[in-house]
Amino acid sequence: MAKLIAPVKRAGTALMARALLCAGLTLPAAAGCSRHDELLGTLLDGGAPDRGVALSTPPRFETPTLVAALSDTASIDEDPTFTGDLLELYFMSTRAGTKDIWTSRRASADDPWGTPTMVAELSSSNDDWCPGVSLDGLTLWFATDRAKGFAQLWQATRGARADAWSAPAPVAELGGGAADFAPVVDATETMLFFSSDRADLAGSAGGANYDLYWSARPNTASPWGAPQPVPGVNSSSDEYDPFVAQGGLVLFFTSMKSGAGDIYWSTRQSISQPFETPVLLTDVDSAAYDSDSSLSPDLSYMMLSSTRSGNAEIYETHAVR
Repeated sequence: MAKLIAPVKRAGTALMARALLCAGLTLPAAAGCSRHDELLGTLLDGGAPDRGVALSTPPRFETPTLVAALSDTASIDEDPTFTGDLLELYFMSTRAGTKDIWTSRRASADDPWGTPTMVAELSSSNDDWCPGVSLDGLTLWFATDRAKGFAQLWQATRGARADAWSAPAPVAELGGGAADFAPVVDATETMLFFSSDRADLAGSAGGANYDLYWSARPNTASPWGAPQPVPGVNSSSDEYDPFVAQGGLVLFFTSMKSGAGDIYWSTRQSISQPFETPVLLTDVDSAAYDSDSSLSPDLSYMMLSSTRSGNAEIYETHAVR
């Protein structure tokens, strides 16, 4: 999450099929989710999302490494988000002078990321940050202060991956007087998680400026429902940068509860229950500010941002199996 200056996901056909099945979503009968394909840190019973996961140990990752192709030591680079085939990446960078949305591509998931370019149709003279792209790469949500002077959720779409993005527009039903940012959707695009200070503005107890919220809709053609706090994860400190997986049962996010930004992980047994007590991901943790976790559908690949080099940069890591 780009720290607020004013007021900061996804497979080819095979990977997506496995990810959706592991999320408890409907797929053809021939698809399978073997014991080897269990999501890291969870135990699947093969049922629907409301039946699904038993809290186990946190996922394990290798030590994150800097993504050299995306590095610019004179700028802030944060908020990585990528398509389900792991071939198209979006992130926020200040290398053009303001917070703008940039993209990088590669020919295969085993290749290094390519030289980034700014996405002109998503950027403005104001700050635009915290992109969250859908698995198929056809919808992108992000935060911008171009309309109200503080963060609001906007979105853009396109008909095909080779097309330019449409002119961005606000997500009207989620807008208001609060600063909302860091949007991310689940695989079905019917659950949206984000960070907001709306409770603080409403004078609620607790003292936190920013908490995690979520909204649902019955299908992608419907408007988003009224946002609700994400149960079980918000604290008296700030929570940012959610990443949701497995039908809303697995959550990664950033919290300031340790004094600096750190990435935490939690699960829950069903979407009608609160998340279990969040656990710090010690494998990716550092003494610096670590945030913005974004993962592949099978949770085996993570990108994040960190200031461990002395500057906000984008890192990557792979799961330890």
